Amino acid sequence: MIGLDLGTTSCKAVVMDAAGRTVATASEAYDLLVPRPGWAEQDVLVIKDSVTRSLRSVAESSPVAPTGISFSGAMHSCFPVDAYGAPLANAMTWADNRAAGLEPAARDEVDVPALYARTGCPVRSTYHPIRLRWWTEEAPDVARRARRFVSLKDWVLHYLTGIWATDLGLASTTGLLDMTGLAWDPEALRVARIGPEALPALVSSSAVVGGLTAGAAAATGLPAGLPVIAGGSDGGMANLGTGISTPGQAVLSVGTSGAVRQLRDRPWLDRYERTWCYLLDEGRWFIGGAINNGGLALAWARTTLYPELTPADGFRRLAAEAGAVPAGAGGVFVLPYFTGERSPSWTPNDPAMVYGLRLEHGRGHIARAAMEGVAHCLADVWAVLPPPAASGDVTRLTGGITRTPVWAQILADVVGVPLMALDVADASAIGAALLGLRALDRLPPDLEGARLAGAAGPKGPVYSPGADRAFYLRHHEAFDALRAVMRTQEDALATVIRATSDAAAAAAAVSTPANST
Repeated sequence: MIGLDLGTTSCKAVVMDAAGRTVATASEAYDLLVPRPGWAEQDVLVIKDSVTRSLRSVAESSPVAPTGISFSGAMHSCFPVDAYGAPLANAMTWADNRAAGLEPAARDEVDVPALYARTGCPVRSTYHPIRLRWWTEEAPDVARRARRFVSLKDWVLHYLTGIWATDLGLASTTGLLDMTGLAWDPEALRVARIGPEALPALVSSSAVVGGLTAGAAAATGLPAGLPVIAGGSDGGMANLGTGISTPGQAVLSVGTSGAVRQLRDRPWLDRYERTWCYLLDEGRWFIGGAINNGGLALAWARTTLYPELTPADGFRRLAAEAGAVPAGAGGVFVLPYFTGERSPSWTPNDPAMVYGLRLEHGRGHIARAAMEGVAHCLADVWAVLPPPAASGDVTRLTGGITRTPVWAQILADVVGVPLMALDVADASAIGAALLGLRALDRLPPDLEGARLAGAAGPKGPVYSPGADRAFYLRHHEAFDALRAVMRTQEDALATVIRATSDAAAAAAAVSTPANST
């Protein structure tokens, strides 16, 4: 079974045999585009080419013949397509904040607690009711030409099969799905300014959407008619791929962004609308919260502070220098809100901030402060979720952070729980492959649990809270206080900055006559 994960900055394909072993892998990187402040997009056609190359690579290298393709897709992407399925714009990603200005009016139109209770998604601009409304109100010419609004996973499924469909798991992450009725929610659609006909058909995560078309088969080197399984969201598939199968088990993940996820056997909602509740598959949900800035914050530190080094060498130097700095980074703080924030505050306009610099500080202090800032953001999410209920289970830690021990230890110290680091780089793709094998009845009944229990081979290292735990409890209070000051002064500062910029632009216009030679 091929598991294909469509991520924010790369797609990954794995081939899993019937014994649960990964026998072939491929990946293709692509750029996250930022054409304007607050925008964060993906080029749909670039991703199509990346998917094609990844599938062709595993088709050529796999020692076993694939029996199907199953999907994992990043949450919250959306874009319009015309009657022929051609994209009319780049895809918004989870990091895109362009719709934030529409959020207050949208929330005023609805019974927010009731809509949150039905959909499991906070009524915020991260979600489709407000994102789709942006197209109608801010890009009406594009919206008029749109036949459908789809996610990247929906579009790639259509590219491979010619069928428009979206799985219930990914649909539950849009804010448009009634979790009880498993149908598009009329009130959410009204906020979005669309009808149900503008969305793909809803199918089970384990549904065979269709077979590979002749054109897609020729492009990928895979056989025509190969079954294509709907799959699910990257968060849900990562849960499967990292050994989460018992209600109450939890995962902390830090990749480009970050998240805390906990498996549940029934929905759970936060009374203050700070977290989400998504469908994993029949009878299973996962709850949690996501932060916008995980590896993004470290990538900023690497490119800004270590520009003379290659990315790999820069990250190694960053980690080494951060590890040489004591806890607290000598009083330096990084509020890592480079793309605003999601859970638990839902403040898309939060800016990033570096605070406390003095002459004695170097780049290692800023690097460590960035790691600490991300850890504090994840601790905020952890604190508003119910305690994990799986007795004796160690919380899993996944994502790129597992390759940076100093950062993993900081996270354990800040959150205050032991973390088992699983080096499962392709967890979402592996989870998708497992789901696909099960969908085609090719997974022995006892294999899923047995394989997932050792998904990364030998169990990974466990990072337990250490001597710095007591310090980080106080440090978190200081982080919260600094963030509160920033949010209190943010609007006033923005007004002053805009006025200064406008004055400078006016002065430049006066001093440079339009017809000067």
